[in-house]
Amino acid sequence: MSSAGHEIRPARASDHAAAVALHAQVVPGRELTRERFTAWLETTTVATVGGEVVGLCHGNHASATWQSVVVEPEPDPQWRCSYLDTLVVARAHRGRGIGADLLERFLDAARAAGSTWAVLRPEPATPRPGAEQVLAFYGGAGFVPLQHRLAHGLSNALVLGRPLVAHPEHVLQPLQVAPPRPGGRRAD
Repeated sequence: MSSAGHEIRPARASDHAAAVALHAQVVPGRELTRERFTAWLETTTVATVGGEVVGLCHGNHASATWQSVVVEPEPDPQWRCSYLDTLVVARAHRGRGIGADLLERFLDAARAAGSTWAVLRPEPATPRPGAEQVLAFYGGAGFVPLQHRLAHGLSNALVLGRPLVAHPEHVLQPLQVAPPRPGGRRAD
């Protein structure tokens, strides 16, 4: 897949060094080892410009992440959705549609794998600078915050999701946000 000066292709083992640098932008302090990256190869795509890797997208299509959000009707425990783990574009190449193309490739693979939903956690526990842009990017792609159902440390983590088909059998419930009160303050 090529678009506007970049190419999207499956990751190769030789992309490891570039992937490490990109991954460090998303998860500082958590090294992407060669072993881990090799295990990711089948579910990872990269974006290149002039042969240089400038974007990375990794996820899987057999996630149980849905178990931490409200789903109606309750699916069989074996039901799975696609989970987007990592999507990053080098800072110098942002704003050119590379992230959108990587995301679309992931969503196409999710549909091909039979997933009816895609989910992701866009932020670590401590939000970083630029979080607003990340949320705007995913919101523009149709992802909405989901309602949690577990009472543990991850219950405060933001989980976003979007359906991949017009009428999914199971629906991940959106987060209910309290309406603003007069004067601009929320009721919660």
